[in-house]
Amino acid sequence: MTVDPRMAIFSRSREKSEKPTQKLKDASMSDEDISEQSTLDTSSQKPQNFTGPGQRLIDITEQLTSLIKQETGFLLSRATKDAANLHGEKSRLMALYKTTLHHLQVNEHLLGPKESAIRGFIRKVTDSFRDALKEHTRVVIRMKSISEGIIRSIGEEVTKQNRPVVGYGANAAMVAPKSATTTSISLNQVI
Repeated sequence: MTVDPRMAIFSRSREKSEKPTQKLKDASMSDEDISEQSTLDTSSQKPQNFTGPGQRLIDITEQLTSLIKQETGFLLSRATKDAANLHGEKSRLMALYKTTLHHLQVNEHLLGPKESAIRGFIRKVTDSFRDALKEHTRVVIRMKSISEGIIRSIGEEVTKQNRPVVGYGANAAMVAPKSATTTSISLNQVI
């Protein structure tokens, strides 16, 4: 059996993510959230004997959902380097998702009637994907606001410590220093 090298990378990264995903469940999810997440598992409801672009969309969406959950777990466990290693695979899957979705939008007849089983299953998989994206967005925004707060407080402290000393002149008037020093700070916008 030959393994596609692109999928081998994905399966290796999936193996690495087991502990952070557990931390994700432990740290930020209530029991209701965990039970809701388990009900979103759509693998048992998959329509039988379906192939083509619809099945491709389902597979890509499931892989993206898994990857987003894995990245969220890495971010929650403060393993940002591991999360950054997933960006290449995520970009590749997002490009595949976009092209497959566009192909299905143009050729909508490939999915069958409006209320077909495959359309219902795609809706369930997409809802699961959206839920994973919402959780990921919440974590990223929280981390971003924390990082910005830290940078802001450091900048304020540096400014306070470098504030020029104002003294009194000969006529008892406040005298500002002749030169003020500026402080530069560099920001890394990658989480």
